[in-house]
Amino acid sequence: MIDIIITVISIALSYYYTAFMHVFDNPAPYKCVLVFIVSFLICWVALCVFFWIICAIISIPVNINKEYDRTSRFYTTLFGLMLEFAGFLSGARVVVYGRDKIPRDERFLFVSNHRSNYDPIIQCGEMKLQPMAFITKRGNFKIPLAHRYMTRCRYIPLERKNMRSGAESVMKAARMISSGQSCIGVYPEGTRNTGDALLDFHSGCFKTALWARCPIVVSVIRGTDNIHKNFPFRRTKVVMDIIDVIPYNKIEHMKTGEISELVRNMMEEHLKSGGKK
Repeated sequence: MIDIIITVISIALSYYYTAFMHVFDNPAPYKCVLVFIVSFLICWVALCVFFWIICAIISIPVNINKEYDRTSRFYTTLFGLMLEFAGFLSGARVVVYGRDKIPRDERFLFVSNHRSNYDPIIQCGEMKLQPMAFITKRGNFKIPLAHRYMTRCRYIPLERKNMRSGAESVMKAARMISSGQSCIGVYPEGTRNTGDALLDFHSGCFKTALWARCPIVVSVIRGTDNIHKNFPFRRTKVVMDIIDVIPYNKIEHMKTGEISELVRNMMEEHLKSGGKK
């Protein structure tokens, strides 16, 4: 969305500048075309820089040492727009299938396979209309600018080797969902997967859905592992599939291991079929 807005504004400004030059200087047609192209590029870059400066200024009031108890719809939406734009700048051409399956009137646990560091950037950007927060490793809170938005959007830090930290993260995630504050995103594989087959799932993350009594949105993503290979010379097609939504009444009497197996089978079957149903 931001890329479209910036492009439209750049075209408009370039057009009026070219028209102004034509009236007062009356250059040759090829010079008008050259002026338009150069002015468009300058406007586009300048507006991109301006957007990121504004985002940085807006983040200043965020106290990174504070644990916020309410989710800000303003910051979650803006962060989603930022991530969507970051995905565009990285060369991702995103196609989403099954978007209409995403619940609009209730919060949910969002689970996906994990192929790249770009996964949460793409997925959160595409789901910007939902207040989303991901359970993520604590090291990600060191990313400049993003760490302020992650703090304010109530992303949940996780210490992978600390079981107590994992339990606390799951409980906090369940509270955020059940209170209606946020949807929670998690990668059951626990880390990026560079192979063809899914890694073993950490079934504990599914306690979030049981404790919050919420549905599970099952998704897979493909192509994000190629973004860094193609950037900056080629755009990368990224496909995000919303496979299905598992209602709470289907899992309420299941154990976390059984839920994990159910979700994993759904993902494996979808990936093996190439996304065809």
